[in-house]
Amino acid sequence: FFSSNIQRIMSSIAKCTTCGNYKLKTVTNCPFCEAKARESQRSPQRSPQRSPRGAASKDAPAADAPLRPPQPKPHESPKRTRPDPATPDPAKPLLQRRLSGPPPPAANGARRKSTMQLAPRIGKVGTVSDDELKRKYDLVVIGGGPAGVAGALKAAYMGRRALIIDCPKLAPDRRGIDPSFGGPTGLFSKALRDVGKTLDIKALLAQGLDNDVVWKQVRNMCGRLACNNSESQVDLLWKFKVGYLQGTAQLQKRNKDGDARRRASTIGNDIEVYVDKLGGGKAVITTEKILLCTGSKALQLPGIPFDGKRIFDADSIFHLGHLPSSVVIVGSGIVAIEFARIMRKVGAQVTMVVRGGVMSALERIGLDVTIAERLIIGLEAENVVVLEDTAVTEFTEVPEDITQPVKLTIEKKGEAPRVIETDIYLAATGRSPFVPDSLGLQDCGIAKTKRGHIQVDKHILQTTANGVFAAGDCIEGPALASTGVEQAQRAMANAFGTGAAHVCEDFPVGVWTIPEMAYFGMTKAKAIEKGFDADEGCVGYDSCLRGRVFAPDGMLKLVFDKNTQVILGVHIIGSDACEMVHYGMDLVERKATIFDVIGTLFTAVTFHELFKEAALDGNSKLEFGIQWQEVLKALSSPTPARNLLETGELRERFEAIDTSGDGSLDEEELMVVLKDMGADVHPSIVTNLIALADDDGNGTIEWPEFEKIFKVLASMEELGLMG
Repeated sequence: FFSSNIQRIMSSIAKCTTCGNYKLKTVTNCPFCEAKARESQRSPQRSPQRSPRGAASKDAPAADAPLRPPQPKPHESPKRTRPDPATPDPAKPLLQRRLSGPPPPAANGARRKSTMQLAPRIGKVGTVSDDELKRKYDLVVIGGGPAGVAGALKAAYMGRRALIIDCPKLAPDRRGIDPSFGGPTGLFSKALRDVGKTLDIKALLAQGLDNDVVWKQVRNMCGRLACNNSESQVDLLWKFKVGYLQGTAQLQKRNKDGDARRRASTIGNDIEVYVDKLGGGKAVITTEKILLCTGSKALQLPGIPFDGKRIFDADSIFHLGHLPSSVVIVGSGIVAIEFARIMRKVGAQVTMVVRGGVMSALERIGLDVTIAERLIIGLEAENVVVLEDTAVTEFTEVPEDITQPVKLTIEKKGEAPRVIETDIYLAATGRSPFVPDSLGLQDCGIAKTKRGHIQVDKHILQTTANGVFAAGDCIEGPALASTGVEQAQRAMANAFGTGAAHVCEDFPVGVWTIPEMAYFGMTKAKAIEKGFDADEGCVGYDSCLRGRVFAPDGMLKLVFDKNTQVILGVHIIGSDACEMVHYGMDLVERKATIFDVIGTLFTAVTFHELFKEAALDGNSKLEFGIQWQEVLKALSSPTPARNLLETGELRERFEAIDTSGDGSLDEEELMVVLKDMGADVHPSIVTNLIALADDDGNGTIEWPEFEKIFKVLASMEELGLMG
């Protein structure tokens, strides 16, 4: 269709031999040449003569006339003027305009007090002038991931002068920005996941598009997402006057025989930062505080011939140069599962090799059993082959030609070894802290743990060296971007403020598979282990309208205590799970009950309606659910229910009112008993009580039913729920 239209258009136009522009073949004279001729025949306008000082010219407007710009005459087109170099071009990206010239002046002519004045001084992103580096900093951050950027900005918010030193992981663009700067470890997988959802790669390949063309489009889209993130991070640093220097850093003890001015300039510690700048040059930086955010690296097990072309780890997979037809993934953690679903989404055949069992591995990372089962079912539904109790024993053949398959020898327990073929191999077997010896920690008295993490006080996050703090993946912890950001901000509050009062013990976990998984708080098994009488309310996504239409395969679960109805945990698999988990986190942290959720109004046609449905499911598992709450609280009396039960007074009151002696009370008799105990109840409450407590349906309350009500009242009083 497109080629035929292009041929038709090209056959109807011709190139003018005079001016070189294209015109229709049916037009004799070139319209461009005629317009140029008419323009040259026009006489040039005379500039008006200057009037004597103080005299108005003939064409000048009256003093009381409103000022307006000169208008072109009817036969003239507006004059085109060359744009002023100092005026920013709105078509340019914001960051590029800031790098290409000074900021625009303030509207009132006053000097512009903006952080954008740094632009002409800094020049290319990732460089800092020598004059700036000679001045003492309040904080130097080593590492440009989420934790490092958050720590530097936190210090800037507190009025401190901060500098980030970071060595680019990916090739900087023409503006000097590393696409991975400020991004989490799994930025590529998240970008690839979104591209896989947006772009129907299988359909493109089915229509005959070349593999390389499709993969180039995928890489471009992933790169664009990464660059958008890095540019926004650089823009934010610039706004708050945080320096950004590209290079490698090393910590060294200050030479006591060195420059006296430099010795005096460092107050908080006696450590200097030596920097090898990217592109050449060295610098020595003095600072009051140091924040180490060096991150982590993919764990490379021995015996695996990693080459970054066919054999990858979780870091080098970013450089994958072609769309793979098949992939073998070794591992069973979050990264392995994410890549298994993502690679399947982009059209590759996926085989997961797991040393143990998948279910036990998922439970170890905190997933709920039912959620884990759903995930495994989803893997099988996507035709992902999962080989449990299996290991790769040999890389039989790894050809450089990507058209030839990689051959692996695998061995399952109790079975003979066999050879399988794959396009690429991905080892997703975990991560280790990136704390190289070249950083110089040992010489500065900064200790490391047995597993290689930087040792810190877990409350103030200071290392064993005074004034040196650490946060993120380089210290022991959950190794999540969210927790790393929180640690960095808390470290800076301790370094420059009065200290961070709250230590975050719990944190939400999001797994960016397709669909997403997320959880916060305890599973049912963990809650029972901790002594709670726990149960759970569980619903599928098809329990709400939006789920039925867009994502019927998801599930949401609320774990709660049956005695207090307090929510203890939330577990979700399905669309937008990583967003919805934060509402669940709020419910857990403020000790909300399933009754609170049932009484909450949610916007219609949203996934959040699932919380109410799950709470209603949990309510159905309570002996005295929400329908009892109004009745039970209305029965509270000055005499505790426990005393009435233990002294036998409750039975005496029951028998005293039961004048018929049939062992039951009707509405009038029940009203007399309750008022006699001091409970001021409305007749409608008595009617509801009989409807709820009458198990045999005869319209009266027998003694066992009456006693059961007051046992529940006694439990509620002990738990403080009768206020």
